[in-house]
Amino acid sequence: MDTVVVRGGPSSLETRRFESEDTAVMALDHSIEKTAIMSSEIRTSASTPCHAQSNLSGIRVAPELENAQGPSVKHVGRYQVIELAGRGGMANVYKAFDPGIGRLIALKFLHGSLCEDETYRNRFLREARAAGMLAHTNIAAVHDVGEIEGRPYIAMEFLEGDVLNELMVGGKMFSVREVVDFGIQLARALDYAHAKGIVHRDIKPANIVRLKGGNHVKVMDFGIAHMSSTSVSQHTVQGDLVGTPAYMSPEQTQGKKVDRRSDLFSVGVVLYQMLTGHRPFDGESLIDLMKNINSRNPPSISLARKDVPPSLRRVVDRCLAKQPEKRFQSGGELAEALVRLQREVDEEARGGRPSRMVSLRLKWTVLMAALVGAVMAVTASFVTHRQYIAMMDQVTDDGASLARFVALQSAVPILSEDWVSLDVAVNETMSAENFQSIAVVDRQGKVRVATERALAGKPYQPPGLERLAVKPNGVTVTRYVVHGERVLGFEAPITFRGKRLGLVHLGIAEAPLSHVARLSMMLMLVLVGFTVSAVALATYFVANWFSRPIKLLEESMTEIGKGRFDYRIGETRNDEFGLLYRAFDEMAASLSPPAPAADQTAVQGPAFVAEKQMAVEELASARAEQAVVADEQGFGAEELVDVGEP
Repeated sequence: MDTVVVRGGPSSLETRRFESEDTAVMALDHSIEKTAIMSSEIRTSASTPCHAQSNLSGIRVAPELENAQGPSVKHVGRYQVIELAGRGGMANVYKAFDPGIGRLIALKFLHGSLCEDETYRNRFLREARAAGMLAHTNIAAVHDVGEIEGRPYIAMEFLEGDVLNELMVGGKMFSVREVVDFGIQLARALDYAHAKGIVHRDIKPANIVRLKGGNHVKVMDFGIAHMSSTSVSQHTVQGDLVGTPAYMSPEQTQGKKVDRRSDLFSVGVVLYQMLTGHRPFDGESLIDLMKNINSRNPPSISLARKDVPPSLRRVVDRCLAKQPEKRFQSGGELAEALVRLQREVDEEARGGRPSRMVSLRLKWTVLMAALVGAVMAVTASFVTHRQYIAMMDQVTDDGASLARFVALQSAVPILSEDWVSLDVAVNETMSAENFQSIAVVDRQGKVRVATERALAGKPYQPPGLERLAVKPNGVTVTRYVVHGERVLGFEAPITFRGKRLGLVHLGIAEAPLSHVARLSMMLMLVLVGFTVSAVALATYFVANWFSRPIKLLEESMTEIGKGRFDYRIGETRNDEFGLLYRAFDEMAASLSPPAPAADQTAVQGPAFVAEKQMAVEELASARAEQAVVADEQGFGAEELVDVGEP
């Protein structure tokens, strides 16, 4: 889409446009009737392959540069012209070399046919003055301005990269991260230009270049820039339409005075197109397009894609507000909002990061992890202890039964004093079972048989005892230490027909039982760890889910605090946060001052002005005819039927 410059306002829509026919320059004047059916797509006839400082369509080339496209190098002034880079309605751009600064430049010459036209000559020089005042990393630099043989020129930075409108071919949609990055750079560039008193007035994809080898953006073509400085003569008066229709703000389509907020509307159109692959406003004709810009809201971004964060949708919607006072009031404010959004996107991509403030999600996560960990630790300790007691009871019962069995088997040999057979039986039992020791003591208290040979024949000395229990069958359970290991001792009496013949001492190592207890404790700790981790992770995500609407409310309250009572959250949820959102919007609506009566002429746009004027004329004509009829038939004026207001 090319730039449209309309003189005299929308009611006398006279459009001047230039198209390529090799060497001819054609100026086409269209009346309002022809403009009403003109396609809003005013296309350039040639792209700019090297993406110099203009989106150009072909037109007559100056005589001294006719052969500049060939391999030979031509000299114009001090510049070495290499080739034609692009053609446009006002100027041609040449790739050239400036030996003074030793670098490639883009050399922009005003068409010879326009040099005599004061309007276009002044506009060309205004671009040079506007761009020459700007030195910003996101604005194409101007190196020199002057005239060569009566032809004004601008020597500017030669940009190697891709024009944004070429990247958008086929309805390509950009990632959220790319859109936010583009938006921040555009906002900062415009904020810098606005601070210098310059309004671009033609922000569009064709005037934005992404340099090669990265995501660096440059804004170019300040050809219709408006300079607010009173020291600069302006030739655009109120009522002129200047810009590219699809990217114009409502006040721009009405020919009203524009300011920096008009550029931010155009940025909103560009961001919307990058996100959805299509422009927010369209129409079958130029008038339809302007009508839609003034009266219709664009389709929601969420209809085109679901991955766009609500905060980014709100930023774009605010840029596209019909009333300038409801938009961002400066490029810096827009850049600040996008930087916050960029942090949000980066944080979400990294899965969250700690901030200076102790966030709610971190508090909830730590609290729930500590609570669950404490409960699980107490529970695991109790369960493990009870489990150990149960295992100890089982082991002592089994040990007591074994000791009683050995005592019964030893009664007859002791009664007959058959110590040899008793020794054989003890050794067989020792080899068959996992005992630590066995000793058989007679009624005199002398050890008759023992697995430890040194004890045989000596008086029985019970080991250092820790009595644990006495079982119902008369077996005493003790604990003692041998060679640093704990042993469970079982003393069972040897009886025959109710008479005590001696006792059997059975020792069983406690190590296997302790090993099982430790293994059980380790498994419990693993269970506790997994449970705490699962609860902490779930709590983090739940808290993160809760923190987003809270953050939205915080941002919304900040907007209200700045006096933007027209701000609305405008999101629907089927939970308590949804009720809170609606309550906030109702509160903001109650704080908003009553809206003044709408200026229907401004809202409806240029087409409706003409339509209403025609309706008024038709009404006057109808009333005049009615008066004639009434006069002929003798009716009074009060008997006439009112045909109504338009």
